[in-house]
This record gives sequence, C-alpha cells and structure tokens, in this order.
Amino acid sequence: MSLASTDKPIDKNIKDVVNEIEAQSPNLSVLAARQLRYSLRQTPVEVNIKEPRQFNVLEEFIIRAAIELQPPPTENELASILALDSVFIKTTTATLRSLQTLSATSPITVTPEGRSFYEKGFVPQPPYPVQLNAISDPLGNEITFQFESLNDTIVNFPDLADFINLDCRIIDISSLPLEQIQKSIQDSGLALHLPEEGKIVTSCKVVASTQKIWQKISLFVIFDAIEDKFSIQIRSGKKILESASNLLEVLYAEGKISLETLCELSTETISLECEAILKQKNLK
Repeated sequence: MSLASTDKPIDKNIKDVVNEIEAQSPNLSVLAARQLRYSLRQTPVEVNIKEPRQFNVLEEFIIRAAIELQPPPTENELASILALDSVFIKTTTATLRSLQTLSATSPITVTPEGRSFYEKGFVPQPPYPVQLNAISDPLGNEITFQFESLNDTIVNFPDLADFINLDCRIIDISSLPLEQIQKSIQDSGLALHLPEEGKIVTSCKVVASTQKIWQKISLFVIFDAIEDKFSIQIRSGKKILESASNLLEVLYAEGKISLETLCELSTETISLECEAILKQKNLK
C-alpha cells in the first residue's frame, strides 16, 4: 500500500512549503510534514566595553617624553620643558595613571598597555556598560547576542523536547569563559568587541532571570528517488535550519528518535512508500 493512494501525514498549513520542495526537483517527495515548537532561552546580560579615544596633544607629548627621554622625566621637569604650570602636567599624568597607561611611580614610566595604545594613537577609557540579550538555541547548539529582546508568543504545537532531550544542549551563559562570550558577540554581528580597534568586551554578568521563548518550526521527511534515501529537514518558515536538520538525522541514524513517534510514519510505511515512488518514477 502506498501513501500516494491515501493521505500522507502532512499538515495542511504547510502544504505550500511541501509543494515548493517537490517542485524544486521531480526526484523529491515529501513523505510527512508537521509543525512543532521548541524553546530558546533568553537571558538579559550586561557587558562592559573598554573603548579607546585619541590622545590629546599634552597626553601624547607626556607619553612620548616618557618613552624617548633617558632618564624618564618627572612631572616638574616636563612642566619646566613646556613652560607650563606643573598642575597641568600632574592632572594629565593622574588621568593617564587611572587608565593604566602610566605606572604609579615617578619619574614618568609608560606601562606595556600604555605603549601599545600609544603606538595606535589611542588612550583607553573607563569601561561602560551595555545591555544585551543572550539567546541560547538548543537546536543550533549555539548562543547569540542581540540588543532587542525576543517577544514571547503562545505556540500551540507539540513540543519537540517531548521527543528529543534538548535540555543537555542548552548553554548556560553564566558558565561560559569570557573568550567564548567575546567570540559569540563578534559572531552575532555586534560592533562591541573589535580588538583590532582596541574596543574590548571586558566582562559579562547576568542581570535578570532566564526566560523561555517559544519558536515554531516545521519538520519534513523527504525521499530522494535518485539517491534512494530520505532525509529529515527542519525549517523556520521557509528557512532551512541546517544545524537542527543535521542533529535530527544523526539522532535518527543512532536510533535515538523514531519517525513513527515524531510524525506517525512507521519503518514499514516508509519502505512501502519509497518503493512505490521508485516504481512510479521507473527507477526500480
């Protein structure tokens, strides 16, 4: 018996996507399609950003003098050279010391960090806070950052977590090392961590409780008559979620999920349907 002569387990609300898939190639047939939901985890966080600014003329001169003059000068000696009141020099060196550009000792000594910034023409500033949302996606097994928060909506579909253990794939933002957070912020396309420009994320802390955000997805079981094999595809709207699709295929190959449970599609039914499609296309 072939599903071609009966009703395939296909949700009518995504029939247009099924038609698109099959229209892409005469070799593709959708055996089953259904809508599910799964939850992201949204955690409000605060990151601190350390960003440099350009040196002013006096700051640049003080650091240059500390690097080039031997022995390094004191504040009073620099004031004498520049014919300035020593108060101006001491105020500026105090600012540079607070930014770890100059050491706390006298004569004036440039720190390694200060020398690095001087070569780039910038001086560091005190870190400032930025509010972000960390989004943990168990299907993509990734964490991303964004400024805006996701809106929670009611999605009345079966939960994918009822069929697959997704809890173990949820990333806890508070457990991540700073280096991984910095990389994730870069990968998220936020211009907040740009080491080549001296703009650095220096810390990250959770500022509110984590919230579940439900997402609607569609699952498709697709048979390729040329390859004589079927695949599992997950989509959000019409966008294919590659990581999620690969995950389900791996879990199916390892016998950790059942298509009969996921979409009422038994092994026997799949076999009969695939054989019927092959015969119909004169490929067997």
